[in-house]
Amino acid sequence: AVVSTQSTGAFCTHDTNLVYRFSKRSFALYIACTQNLLPGFSVKLGGIMLEILVLLAVCLVPTTSILCEGDTDLKDVQAYTEEMDRDMGDLDYWRTAQQNFQVFGKFDGDPSKSVIKADYYTAENQLIYGLTVDCGKKKWSTEVTNPKVADKDTVKHWLKGDLATECVSGAIFDIWFKIHQPKSMSWIFNGQALQFDTQTTQHRHGNSIATRTRPLNVPTKYGSNSGKYFKVKATGAAKFTRLTWGQCMSWPKSIQENCQSARLWVQARSKMGTTVQPVSGLGKFGSNWQIFAPRCFMGSKYYDWLQSTVHANRNSLGRQMCCCVDMVTGEPAEVSGDEGSCVMAKIPTERGFMCDRSCMEHAKKDLIEEVMAEQDAETHTDSLL
Repeated sequence: AVVSTQSTGAFCTHDTNLVYRFSKRSFALYIACTQNLLPGFSVKLGGIMLEILVLLAVCLVPTTSILCEGDTDLKDVQAYTEEMDRDMGDLDYWRTAQQNFQVFGKFDGDPSKSVIKADYYTAENQLIYGLTVDCGKKKWSTEVTNPKVADKDTVKHWLKGDLATECVSGAIFDIWFKIHQPKSMSWIFNGQALQFDTQTTQHRHGNSIATRTRPLNVPTKYGSNSGKYFKVKATGAAKFTRLTWGQCMSWPKSIQENCQSARLWVQARSKMGTTVQPVSGLGKFGSNWQIFAPRCFMGSKYYDWLQSTVHANRNSLGRQMCCCVDMVTGEPAEVSGDEGSCVMAKIPTERGFMCDRSCMEHAKKDLIEEVMAEQDAETHTDSLL
């Protein structure tokens, strides 16, 4: 969507893939679309020092989610258990049942004998929902505790299918376990949704009842609100390198210092449409809305210093978070004062809430000048053609 600002004759785009080349004049507009305060900002461009007066515009932009409950480096292990230190069914604490568990790993050699398992268990080690990936057979399956057997716990297969891509020696892999509601859960492996059918559910939106499409409920005896342990195990060449969890998102550290790569990686696993080009999402089986993908400065490899639609967490009352980040790594920046690097969006608008901070003190002028010079050179080359 493009929103015009008639007083300046400029425009802001909410799809950052639409506009990446900017003139010196439109750099001011870019700042207006990504910042919400009015500081002055000097940028050296082509030997000229530009004084940019930040304009006020209501432009919410997609960003990285960085407020995870846990983020553990696993150092090439083949088995690991993450224990939840809070009652996962306590909505007074969590506010919502939604959680993300993300596992990262690599194939350190021939993966033909590698089997990867990820399972969510209760405190009594009763299986809630599990995943098995068999690289040699190029198959996947999911497992549940049979709810029809009342007097004992019996694990059974639920869904199964073929892997969309093969396990490859030297490659990285990832598993994403998304919890929507106690019986609404889904798995993603290497960007492949491991679920098929959907259902229509109702939910209250303000004073009205709305309908929405969700993956089928998982036919298991125990719900995610009883979760206590998230366990991973692998054989063969598969090794785990990292696990994150919480009301957040993460992406591989190997692409952390390239915002464009991180953005595409998140979008490919998001609820973005399955026919979107050049990179499609997983539609109804995606993990989160695509607006939570990291926002990149003017289409470059650097992150915007203000990430203004960070995924809501348990403390944000359902609103997005506004985070000051490092332009190179996308990680939270050190912020002076009591607020910290991330705060809840506070300014009410017709479309929700927007940030009341600019994070301009974390904008790196040398990186901005580098990007502007590169795009000026590209514009000059195009004009010659």
